[in-house]
Amino acid sequence: MNFLNKDRNYYFNLTVSQELPDKKIEDASTFMGVDVGINSFAVASTTDNKCKFFAGGDIKNRRNVYKNMRTKLQSKGTLSAKRVLERLAGKEKRLMTDVNHCISKAIVKFAIENSVSVLGLEDLTGIRDRTNNKLRKKQKYLHNSWAFYQLQQFIEYKAKNAGIITEYINPEYTSQPCCRCDHISKNNRKGLKFRCKACGFELNADLNGARNIEHRTRDYRYILESQECLSTAHTDNRSEKSGISMLATSVASS
Repeated sequence: MNFLNKDRNYYFNLTVSQELPDKKIEDASTFMGVDVGINSFAVASTTDNKCKFFAGGDIKNRRNVYKNMRTKLQSKGTLSAKRVLERLAGKEKRLMTDVNHCISKAIVKFAIENSVSVLGLEDLTGIRDRTNNKLRKKQKYLHNSWAFYQLQQFIEYKAKNAGIITEYINPEYTSQPCCRCDHISKNNRKGLKFRCKACGFELNADLNGARNIEHRTRDYRYILESQECLSTAHTDNRSEKSGISMLATSVASS
């Protein structure tokens, strides 16, 4: 279908369908946890502890410039200032969309290079409501305007196209436990530094979170496998009892 936009340029829309293999997490062997955040846009860690940090370069600085411009324009309150604010909002939104596309593409590429079968992400539903009270006023704008959900959606559909399963795990206590000894304490983490109060293990805090996400995603796979084994054993047991019952009935009839 052809479209003519306001610039008098024609665009052609082409829809392409793709058949993707139906993979199961129970068959997976290599996992990767991805911790999305503000310090680093994302940190990934695989089952064999290969890791990668995905930073956004000068994106934070550019967004701070937008924030300062927005504050000045809002203080004016004129009609022309409102029009500029609308254009500014659209520009910032396009910037973040482009950044999220680039980061999600790089994350999936890293997963493919390391033969990852399942990619674990935190379920961040309602994250803003849960964390706003813990943030300082200066942090709230950056946190609330960050497109966490969009980044995760981009990661998920790119991973799916690459044949990689995406699982969302409970985000509670992914930043506080030690990825080495599982000791949980709020005092383990201070800013970007993580030092376990129990075993003394030290690591970048975001990388520790990514490893905990990987561990939890891998644990979920084994939980499903054990449930399937129990279900199969229960079914086989019922079948065996049913066979014995049928044999007994046959003998009684003869």
